[in-house]
Amino acid sequence: MRIRREHVIMGVKAALGAAAAIALAMLLGLEYAATAGIITVLSLMGTKRETLRIAAGRLMALLMGLGIAFVSYSLLGYSLAGFTAYLFVFAVACYACRWGYAVTLVSVLVSHFMTEGCMGAAQLLNEALLFLIGTGVGVLVNLHLRADEDAMRRHMATVDELMRAAMHALSRGSEGYTYAGQLLEALGRELTQAERLAVDNADNTFGDAPLYPIRYVQMRANQRKILAQIAHALADIDARTPQHGAVCALLARVAEAYSRDNDVSALLQAVQDVLADMRTQPLPESRAEFESRAVLYYVLLRTEDFLRLKRQFHEDYAAERSHQSKP
Repeated sequence: MRIRREHVIMGVKAALGAAAAIALAMLLGLEYAATAGIITVLSLMGTKRETLRIAAGRLMALLMGLGIAFVSYSLLGYSLAGFTAYLFVFAVACYACRWGYAVTLVSVLVSHFMTEGCMGAAQLLNEALLFLIGTGVGVLVNLHLRADEDAMRRHMATVDELMRAAMHALSRGSEGYTYAGQLLEALGRELTQAERLAVDNADNTFGDAPLYPIRYVQMRANQRKILAQIAHALADIDARTPQHGAVCALLARVAEAYSRDNDVSALLQAVQDVLADMRTQPLPESRAEFESRAVLYYVLLRTEDFLRLKRQFHEDYAAERSHQSKP
């Protein structure tokens, strides 16, 4: 077990938030004040938007649960049978509405009516205040959450560096294929972390979500898939053909020119130049040479796809910035 800084922060938020909710409930003279603290802990989500979404869902589930409980207790009494009937109907309805996260919390509140033996105005007000205090404190505790833009920039820089290194490794021929595979595996892990952080950052923004990091990571993830296909293809060919050297040189050029702001127009033209040159080459003299050249042709087409992804992303982002700058 490894305790990290974020684990300690969550522990502090849970403890202090619950204590504040319980203290407020006790100050108001509410019954079952400890329940407000439990609700606060259950309200602590990973992001602002998730916290608000869960809180809204629980509020709607609470209103539904109170209606079901009133009918159930009225028919079967404030007994185990009445609570069991309520819980069956309520759980089914919550799961159907995708409010499964509200079943436990609301049912704890409803169980208090069974203990009290009635659902009068005073009891309803007590449970409503427990819910509002617990949920409200949970939301307030999570208002400090901010998009971690510095961490996002570090992830994006690492993604760029790993991708550049993988292309350099592929350009070195057979001696670099194994290393390229290792780099692509590391790149996959980094992209997963970067995407998770990008989504969390978007959810921690109440205004317009920063979509650029999400789209950028998705574009790089698609490029990584293409690089993995290229690596797999290059590992199975005869590297002694002259065309192989031209393809490796092209990959090296792509790696050298790799830049977040590059619109890759020159690189796309370079791919076309190599393709045109290959078409003018004499026909292969053996089956092995034919197969190698076919694979190299495939690699060039996939390299073109790799670059077009970046070109499309660059054009879309440029158009979006232009649109946002207009009055």
